[in-house]
Amino acid sequence: MAVAEVVLEVLPQQQPLPPPPRVPAAAVRHFTVPKVVMYLYFASAWVGCACLAAGAVVARRALGVDSPVTYAFIKASLGSFVFPALVIAIITLRLLRAMCAAGFKPSLRTSAREIQIQWKMFGGLTWKVLRHPAVLVGLAYFLLFLLLGAGALMLWGLLPVEKSQREKIGYALLDTGVLGTMAICCFVIIPNYALKVWRSK
Repeated sequence: MAVAEVVLEVLPQQQPLPPPPRVPAAAVRHFTVPKVVMYLYFASAWVGCACLAAGAVVARRALGVDSPVTYAFIKASLGSFVFPALVIAIITLRLLRAMCAAGFKPSLRTSAREIQIQWKMFGGLTWKVLRHPAVLVGLAYFLLFLLLGAGALMLWGLLPVEKSQREKIGYALLDTGVLGTMAICCFVIIPNYALKVWRSK
């Protein structure tokens, strides 16, 4: 009696599909923004700061609060800040999207590690950092913001000042703070960043 031969065909085991490529965490910190957009951002911010200083201080003191020139300057300032706000919103959304692709935990862990390293170096570099021109500009900017806050508190009657002098001193502090902060933005911060972008490749 013949025995039938049984041939078993072994199919090759299918390899699992590779996982989709993940964006490295380092890519979260690198965004390529076109230089044209950055120049438009700087120009819009400069016009907004200049119009705010001219309208809120110069035109208001020279022509009054109800002057159409004052209103036009303030309206132009608010309109000029629309484009920078849109750019910041788009960059923030791109950053969140990149962090979602790379995973929040690795990105946050990398950022926390960098902050910890910089904090350890802070003690030894404090004096050197304070001598940097950018830090001095930041300190001046902070002091001018304190003037703005003091002027607002004085106008609201939260500081112990005579009522007859409250409005005069309050507006003087506000005007000084606005002119100072806008001047630093127009003649120091914005030109400095624009020059760095122009020199970059």
